[in-house]
Amino acid sequence: MSIGVLSRRRTVALIGVFGVIFTALVGRMVHLQIIAGDYFADKAFRYRMRPVPIQADRGRILDRNGYPLLTNRVCESVYAEPILIQDKAAAARALSPILNMSPEELEKRMSRHTFFEWLKRKVDPEVAQQVKALNITGIGLAPEKCRYYPEGELAVHVLGIANLDHQGIEGLELTYNEWLKGQNGQIQCEYTARGLPMEDGECHVLYGTPGHDLVTTIDVNLQRIIERDVERAVLETNARRATIIVMDVKTGEILALAQWPRYDPELGGNSDPELRRIFTVTDALNPGSIFKPITAAAGLDSGVITPETVFNDTGCMTVEGWRICNWDHKALGSVKIDTIMAKSSNVGFGTLGMWLGTDKFYEYHSRFGLDRPTGIDLPGEAVGQYRPKKQATNIDLAVQAYGQTLTVTPIQMLTAIAAIANDGKLMWPHLGKAIYDHEGNLVKEIEPRVVRQVVSPEVARYVQELMVGVVETGTGKNARVAGYQVGGKTGTANKVIDGRIAQGKYIASFVGFAPYPDPMVAVLISIDEPVGAYYGGQIAAPIFGEVMGSVLTYLEAPKSPTPPQRRREPWEPEPPKDPEPGRVPSLINLPIPEAEKAAREAGFTLDFVGSGTYVVSQFPLPGATAYKGGEITVNLTPPPPGSREVTVPPLAGLSLHEAASTLADRGLLMEAQGQGAVYKQEPAAGTRVPTGTPVKVFLRSMRGSGP
Repeated sequence: MSIGVLSRRRTVALIGVFGVIFTALVGRMVHLQIIAGDYFADKAFRYRMRPVPIQADRGRILDRNGYPLLTNRVCESVYAEPILIQDKAAAARALSPILNMSPEELEKRMSRHTFFEWLKRKVDPEVAQQVKALNITGIGLAPEKCRYYPEGELAVHVLGIANLDHQGIEGLELTYNEWLKGQNGQIQCEYTARGLPMEDGECHVLYGTPGHDLVTTIDVNLQRIIERDVERAVLETNARRATIIVMDVKTGEILALAQWPRYDPELGGNSDPELRRIFTVTDALNPGSIFKPITAAAGLDSGVITPETVFNDTGCMTVEGWRICNWDHKALGSVKIDTIMAKSSNVGFGTLGMWLGTDKFYEYHSRFGLDRPTGIDLPGEAVGQYRPKKQATNIDLAVQAYGQTLTVTPIQMLTAIAAIANDGKLMWPHLGKAIYDHEGNLVKEIEPRVVRQVVSPEVARYVQELMVGVVETGTGKNARVAGYQVGGKTGTANKVIDGRIAQGKYIASFVGFAPYPDPMVAVLISIDEPVGAYYGGQIAAPIFGEVMGSVLTYLEAPKSPTPPQRRREPWEPEPPKDPEPGRVPSLINLPIPEAEKAAREAGFTLDFVGSGTYVVSQFPLPGATAYKGGEITVNLTPPPPGSREVTVPPLAGLSLHEAASTLADRGLLMEAQGQGAVYKQEPAAGTRVPTGTPVKVFLRSMRGSGP
């Protein structure tokens, strides 16, 4: 083959190769420009777009009548676009004092190889204005949604909080998060490859979907009532904490639930975790004697006792080497279950616990739901502790029967008592009522649910009658409500900490229902570690009476029917008259004889707590309404001086009672000498002293100078 032919063949082959390559390139160009042109154009467009998230409106939480308890407001968050910031160190130094962040942390965020970085989320309006005033290129403000509590701290433990990303982390915010959270949107704008906004670039808004609204069982007006009273319960008794719960006995709906102390929900996760704890459902406590109606119902429903069964109450008894005594160590003698309940006999209920035996006691403990969570729609619910059935002996049965050594949560206890008030039907306690979308369409209705029939209706009604006797003739007299028959039970329990009884620390409680004979609501009050008086009948019962009175009035509950009066035979004594309400006098700072005289004149008796010669505090408070013939608990032990300072008022010319009241209003104590009117005081008027400081006053008769 000649060289020319070989050369021509090589030329043809090379042309063929170039032809193939050219055809492939043209084909690829056709594919990119025509066939897949729209796809790659859209992909390039998306590469140029920078998204800025827009949080969706989180659903509102409303009370049962549609009043907003938790909603949203617009707030601003500070962000950085690192590629646009020229001097990151200078920007960090300028922003540091405004955002209360270290310059190093800010510069670190600004130096990341990203198009967008949050610097600080959901800042106060004043902070946003200061950031805007700096006018730093690459630093901007993005609108976001913040949770807004129109009523401040009202129902804060029930509502809970959400985090910065609008995800519920506590309370109903957590339980119903999937319904409330919604779907976020975005703002997307075009940027150049250098990260600069394109002059004629496009911007698109992708709108999110708002979350659903939650309608709760809470009544905001009842919530306001018990928030006031639970705060007062703590402040008046110097307790560590307290809770009040109001439940509709027929549906299990929680009408109001309050704890004290509260916390500021605007602080969110930065608030004290201990204050955020919903101890109403997360902490199991010794119930004390408010457990006794459960034991009575078990004994009656199982047939172990009847209303005519006789108990021999000797005041104290020994079981397996352990001594059990009544709270006052007094023997009741041969009595029936009505007296055992009214007088809150530990001996009587300890006896009944042993009569029930292990199988029946634990069967009814389980029937009332005290061995498992109630399922309330709040997170973190705990379960009470009790002696395992296989290990239980007679002493365990006796002591557990009157509410010691075992524990229950407040919501468990109220749910069990509400079952008695509901003719034996145990209801599921709940706070959610309905869910609506943002256009007002019903998405889901949360129906009441019967858990089980725990005792027969007849037994439940008889136990209701026993609990009415507690309030009318027994240890719960301070819980009476004018115009209504109320059933209830007092409770006082030793606190158990780390498995040991904490000496000197108690839980005072009261649980009850009204109006009898057709109960509508049940209320539980628990006061943890009160100082001074600590019996449930002394400090929890009066608050229960006030709360229940307010609740029944608000609900316009029908008055209890007056029982028919039986004709009295001539030889029978005249029946006692109905108690008359009266105004509680101010006794604070009065010497004991003067306090006794003032109480007697107002129609009350005194129960002294502590040691001293002057009244330091009292319960019920001055000005409260209570039934005449009832007790006023007065504390005689002076407290240590407080941390708050007040000004000593001028007392010259005032009477003993006037001086006592004036000092009490300032949180000061009084030590008096003489009679008549004040002519001298120590410290002098105008002196600044800590609260709780005693002020000495000297009195003498002020005689007129004559005509």
